[in-house]
Amino acid sequence: MARLMKLLKNVNIEGKHCEIVISDENVALWEAFNSCKATIAILGKEYIDIKVSKYAIEDLRDIDEEYIKKVAYRSLKLPLSIGKTENINIREINVEDFVTLSAFREFPFNTKEELAEYISMHYDFYGYGLYVFENEDELMGLAGFYNEEGKCYISYMTDKKYRKKGYTFKVCRYLLSFIKKHCEVENIYVRIKESNTASINLAKKLGVIIEKDFE
Repeated sequence: MARLMKLLKNVNIEGKHCEIVISDENVALWEAFNSCKATIAILGKEYIDIKVSKYAIEDLRDIDEEYIKKVAYRSLKLPLSIGKTENINIREINVEDFVTLSAFREFPFNTKEELAEYISMHYDFYGYGLYVFENEDELMGLAGFYNEEGKCYISYMTDKKYRKKGYTFKVCRYLLSFIKKHCEVENIYVRIKESNTASINLAKKLGVIIEKDFE
């Protein structure tokens, strides 16, 4: 009979504590889930109920400190920084960003609930989503990826005061490198109106596949 595997990781982030249970058995995962602990399922020994674990691995060796950090940040609903380009911090979007970002004309979400649903779906299912970029003082814009009909599209919007300064290009270039490395996505598409020559030129510099929107 196969031995049950159950590990407990204790993580402290920004003064908050997160317990993460790693197991290959449904009962242990359910117990952790009902105790409001984060869970990571190890696949293979038995069918794992996806309701009890958003995160799953094939082998314990697939977990490193970066993976544990990601699970802890998301479980605590804290914004996870994925890196910097020059003095610009790039991090995962958070529901609390809605107030600021809703002032952007192009922001695609009407309510916090819509944004929360997007975050849950894209980060947990696809492994990527939208990312805020910011300086020491404020949010500068939003860039990232969405999935449509099996294709991965890049999208971005930048506060007016930061446009035409090269920030959007730097952030998008960083994100393209990030997603290709961490999510094994090679072909990235962008949908742009034919009249938007500035965005078409930016897309060409980034080397993404352009789909012109004639509407």
